[in-house]
Amino acid sequence: MESTRRILASFLIAIFLASTLAAQAQAPGKGASELRLHAYALKYRKAGDAIALVSPLLSQQGTIELQPGSNTLVIRDTMASLSRIIPVLLNYDHPARPPRPLTVELYIVRASRSPVSPPMPRSDLPDQLTRRLRALLAYDIYEVQAQAQLISQERQEVTYTIGEDYQVSFRLGTLVAEDQRVKLGDFQILRRGSHASNVSLIHTNLNLRLDQTTSLGLARSESSPEALMVVLTLRNGDARRLQKTEPQ
Repeated sequence: MESTRRILASFLIAIFLASTLAAQAQAPGKGASELRLHAYALKYRKAGDAIALVSPLLSQQGTIELQPGSNTLVIRDTMASLSRIIPVLLNYDHPARPPRPLTVELYIVRASRSPVSPPMPRSDLPDQLTRRLRALLAYDIYEVQAQAQLISQERQEVTYTIGEDYQVSFRLGTLVAEDQRVKLGDFQILRRGSHASNVSLIHTNLNLRLDQTTSLGLARSESSPEALMVVLTLRNGDARRLQKTEPQ
């Protein structure tokens, strides 16, 4: 009888230990997939604008709710997802700085090949721009058709008339600090035609980097004897004076 009791006691202890070990083995997985609730009240930015940042970081089980009255996002998700989302919100929720002034230096240039041999190079552009274009393109002559300093600021839509024949418009984005880049959305150049009709020469989106030159060319083909060039340089601040050099 005593031996039977000992066997029964040992059997019960074995069952208890097995169930305990099984629970411990399952605990980490259960905790990792358990949904938790986190409410984040934004102090400086609109909570609704942050939804686009948070949504891609949610797990398949995660949800997000906007409470506009308290400017709060209520997020229900796993700890792994919350550990990614919360730092993003902390980095996003800061006082908005005033728009940064920026200047786009723009030249509209007629590029052509010299009709005589040997070629006689000539350029109305500053030396640095001339050297850059000649290194990229097989043209000898660069004649400026119009030029302007487009003085603006971040997040501003602008339209400028350049010279008598051209109009440029764009929407300036925000300067990205990591690579000093700004997006020009809906960048368009129109040439005025007869009877008040305008011809669109360029309509695109551009990414400009500070103090780096971007050039766009319009030509019938790569072997065309001439092309219309648009040369842009982004400057930080309100640069009201273009560097001028003597024509070459």
